[in-house]
Amino acid sequence: MGRLPVGWSPELVEKIISYGTYAVPVVVFITIVIQLLSLKDLELFFRKHIFSLTVMIPLAITWGDELFAWWLASAHLLSSVLSLYDDDGQSKNSFEVDRLKEGIFSALKLKPAQLVLLSFSAVILLGTFFLMLPFSSAGEESIGFVDALFMATSATCVTGLGTMSLATDFTLFGQIVILFLIQIGGLSIMTLYSSMTILLGRSLGMKDRIIMQDLLDVSSTEELLEMVIDIVKYTFIIELWGAIVLTIAFTFDGFEFGQAIYYGFFHSISAFCNAGFSLFDTSLESYATNLMVTGPIMVLITLGGIGFVALKELKEVLTTGKKFVRLGVHTKVVLVTSFLLTAAGTLFIFFGEFLHAFDSYTIWEKFQVSLFQSVTLRTAGFNSVPLTGLHTYTLYAMTLLMFIGGSPGSTAGGVKTTSLAILVQSITSTLKGEKGVTIFDRTIPAPIVVRATALMFISILITSFFILVLMRFEPNQSFLGIFFEVISASGTVGLSLGITPFLSAAGKICVSMLMFSGRIGPLTLILAIGQQDKSKGNYQYPDGRIMIG
Repeated sequence: MGRLPVGWSPELVEKIISYGTYAVPVVVFITIVIQLLSLKDLELFFRKHIFSLTVMIPLAITWGDELFAWWLASAHLLSSVLSLYDDDGQSKNSFEVDRLKEGIFSALKLKPAQLVLLSFSAVILLGTFFLMLPFSSAGEESIGFVDALFMATSATCVTGLGTMSLATDFTLFGQIVILFLIQIGGLSIMTLYSSMTILLGRSLGMKDRIIMQDLLDVSSTEELLEMVIDIVKYTFIIELWGAIVLTIAFTFDGFEFGQAIYYGFFHSISAFCNAGFSLFDTSLESYATNLMVTGPIMVLITLGGIGFVALKELKEVLTTGKKFVRLGVHTKVVLVTSFLLTAAGTLFIFFGEFLHAFDSYTIWEKFQVSLFQSVTLRTAGFNSVPLTGLHTYTLYAMTLLMFIGGSPGSTAGGVKTTSLAILVQSITSTLKGEKGVTIFDRTIPAPIVVRATALMFISILITSFFILVLMRFEPNQSFLGIFFEVISASGTVGLSLGITPFLSAAGKICVSMLMFSGRIGPLTLILAIGQQDKSKGNYQYPDGRIMIG
């Protein structure tokens, strides 16, 4: 359990919160007045500050309610952070706002990849702040900075590793903060910002369009608009379906209806976002053979892990009767690779633990548990059996599947299924003496092959480096435990052999950095490689011959 900073007392914290309760409405009101005086267009004023105006009404009605004030303050602060991305400076009446944004972003000359990194960092720090508040902790003392940072990073990076128990160490407020961070991290901050901007009837700036087009692999603004709307629509429809089904399952299990609804929504969002956070201390071990719970969880994990591009094309297959051969090459690669990996993982775990960890189960239960654990290795992080009871070779095979992860444009992490498919096909083409790489009768461009190879190699280097660092900082932990923890964190999986709560402060920070790099690393790498240096001339060097092999 964390402690308050030196010199801080519970009484001082209560005073700060009490003063903040009255200060927040005043600050919001002053901000609105200043903006009203600086903007001459009344219609533009209402468009830009409708949320702040809406917040003022309940703040005035509930004057003095500390918890409610903090909730509205957090929502207002998040909207203010997101509004910094608005690059639409066409209106002359928004000169002051544009000048402020130029002072922040133009002066820093942030590239799109750096902007994405900064976005995730801001959300993590904001989440850390809320988790450190006294009413986030179920104990007498507030959560310490290192633990709050670790939990906020794990939630925003949809990993699921935890140094504290979500069920016993956090209040309802703290759990909901974690849930919001999971949803933001699963959708990604840029997608969330884009959807909010579109819903408010505002236009995306040119830099934001470039980032989102690279992120979602679309070529036009019209496709971008359609894809962002589809992402939000699919996310909330699928999560709502999962919440309803899981609510029914938890009701049958004996939960009160209100608690069943909360548990249903929490686990549905956590599963679809591939986060792996659970309100049970033993994850889903109590429901290992309960298909009413594990079944929907597996469906949610799979839908969240294949990516929104594949979801859109699959929806067209179901609604229009399109055949599999008419799907795009990306969707084909994602579906085939995901199926093969899941099937291989299921068979390996089934036969590897048949007479060991699964000895007490029936044949059907053994297959069910094996399938669930294979699906959850798509970076979801739930577990239905104690991992410490598995064979070491089973755990090693699980790390390989965790390292691969899910698919691009999804809520999953890892080096991605498409990177593996391209790398395998590249090796196959090399062994056959073929010049190009082809998948499903389509030639894969050479730059994409190079990116996939670089992504795989850099990911191996990063994980190897952090394994060495944790071996230095955590001498009391076993190599297998550290190896498993690092792969799980880098792939944003969340499975652990139980060493997470016992890490030192340095170890927790290292794992936090690893989760952060695992969530934004591949995206940042692709964006960075895609940006050409304009200062270099348009010329080529002569070919050089180097012997290899």
